[in-house]
Amino acid sequence: MKTNPILLKKSISITKQFFINYSLLFIILLGVGTFTLLANYVYVETVYEDLDQDFLQGVYDDAKKHGMKEAFTKNELPDHAYLELVSTGYEVTDQFNSPHKVGFAYGLDAFLKHTDTYDTDLFIPEKGDEYLLLYFPADDYFQLDDVFFFTIIFFMVCLISILYWYVKRTSVQLIQPIQKLLKGIDSISAGNYGEKIEFEANRELNELKQKINQMAETIGTEISLKERSEQLRKQLILDISHDLKTPLTNIQGYAETLNSFTHLNREDQQKYTDIIISNSQRANRLIHDLFDLSHMDVDSGSVCRKEQDMAEWLRTLLSSYVEEFEEKGMKYEFDITEAPLMVTFDSSKLERAMTNILQNGMMYSDGYLSVSLCEKQNGAVMIIEDLGTGIPHDYHEKIFEPFVRMDASRNGETGGTGLGLAIAKKIIEQNGGTIELDGEYEKGCRFVVRFRKHGDDSCA
Repeated sequence: MKTNPILLKKSISITKQFFINYSLLFIILLGVGTFTLLANYVYVETVYEDLDQDFLQGVYDDAKKHGMKEAFTKNELPDHAYLELVSTGYEVTDQFNSPHKVGFAYGLDAFLKHTDTYDTDLFIPEKGDEYLLLYFPADDYFQLDDVFFFTIIFFMVCLISILYWYVKRTSVQLIQPIQKLLKGIDSISAGNYGEKIEFEANRELNELKQKINQMAETIGTEISLKERSEQLRKQLILDISHDLKTPLTNIQGYAETLNSFTHLNREDQQKYTDIIISNSQRANRLIHDLFDLSHMDVDSGSVCRKEQDMAEWLRTLLSSYVEEFEEKGMKYEFDITEAPLMVTFDSSKLERAMTNILQNGMMYSDGYLSVSLCEKQNGAVMIIEDLGTGIPHDYHEKIFEPFVRMDASRNGETGGTGLGLAIAKKIIEQNGGTIELDGEYEKGCRFVVRFRKHGDDSCA
């Protein structure tokens, strides 16, 4: 699985994300505190606003007409309130319920300080040489506990609302991806290796997601390969048992016949002996091929590769088959490049691989076999094709596996040991090449073998 570079470029690190989150939280708390103070100020100003000037005008008129006491009572002022008439010189000229006696002098600074409070309202008549001062105790209708309660409630409501949004935002960035990671890991631990964890988050979490997905895919692939290997191992044992059983049974049966019937004529004795020898050879070929196949898996370093002219090597190899082709009445075509084609390979090992492929071709070629070699894309391409029955598409992926034959009867006399192509494939791969069956070729069977033109000499 490849990491999307665009997503990684846009995402930021967790360290930076935490710094942003904490900075944002600090700004949020600072903003909530400031907003709370502003709301508290508005609340106080709303609840305790200056008395209406018309009301103060009425109190002043009543005081002038009926006296201070009557004005106090008529306007239903609370017991702790008081009224004062103060001259422009800031002396008390009349009062009711005031702690200041008539004649008390405030002085300018004291008067301004006294009137600049929530408890005191000042009325200045349009015409006159005095002021009406109304002291209206705030605790009679406005409690500091109310302000505190309002402040706390407002602050908590704002804080909870903001934190709810903040937690959701943080959850999307960090918590939810981690939860998806844990859920995905649980699923993978349960054996669901095809599970893909999907989310987009910070750079580290994105990389962790990619690594876990890659790990799950790798484990799934390894388990699939292990299961397939175990299946192939069991099948290999069954195939070996089957292929050895027939010749060994024949050897045993005919040997017992020769031993029991001592008066057989010479002709029958020779026939039974030939059958025993033939089956012994079949069993020996199978054991020999099995040994070679196992030896390649255990000792892959036995290949000795050297740079040499593959075109000349192939011409020499094919010339040794011309007589056999002609004896079988086969038509053949060779198209090998005239120019030297230098490739690094083990000639003796590769000869064994080519022999297996050619024998397979002669067996199923339907009387025609073509071999070509040319240089393509800085490499050597060898093609072996025939005009036989071909190989069904169902066999294309497993034709190079051990004991795979096209004949349903698994007749060892006509189908060989079933290990030839498997051995050929291993040898070609040990020489740095590849072999495949051309799925688009429909006239018969076409094998395509490719080698890199240049390689390092290696010899174990």
